[in-house]
Order: sequence, then C-alpha cells, then structure tokens
Amino acid sequence: HWSAGLVGYFPTYTLGNLYAAQLMEAMQRELGEHDPLIAKGEFQPLLSWLRGTIHEHGACYHPVKLIENACARPLDARPLVKYLRGKLTPIYEM
Repeated sequence: HWSAGLVGYFPTYTLGNLYAAQLMEAMQRELGEHDPLIAKGEFQPLLSWLRGTIHEHGACYHPVKLIENACARPLDARPLVKYLRGKLTPIYEM
C-alpha cells in the first residue's frame, strides 16, 4: 500500500480487527466455544451463524448498525483487547 500511495487503507485493517473480535465474541455467546469445531473441521455451525447474522443483512445496513444488530451492542474495542491479551500474554510473558 505504501508504494501505491494508499496510506488511507491502513485504518481499515484495525476496523476489520475490531469487527472480527466483536463478532467472534457474539458467535461464541450463541454457539459456545468454536475451537473444538474448527479442530474437527466442522465449520457449518460457524458458517450458518455468519450467513444468518451477517451475510443476509450485509447490504441492507450500514456497518455500524450491522455490528450493533449482530452483537447486541455498539462497536467496542474491549473484545479485541481481550483477544490480544489472551494471545500475546503467554507468548511474550507479559
């Protein structure tokens, strides 16, 4: 992106990470822990949740409203911070 002068794209990565963490938290609330499903290659419950919660409504709502509807609350950084702490604390012994 730097070489093409597309510096404005970088904030979209952060926004995507915020969305992903909050959606994963909402999905886990409804479906339970997802790691065992992924480990067994059982993606259908996850895909069904995404289709019914996001894909069917994606073009109908502004992203802010879509996240609110899917997660039952506005966009919030706490799910991403929680995920990063859980992932990085053991690696870096923080």
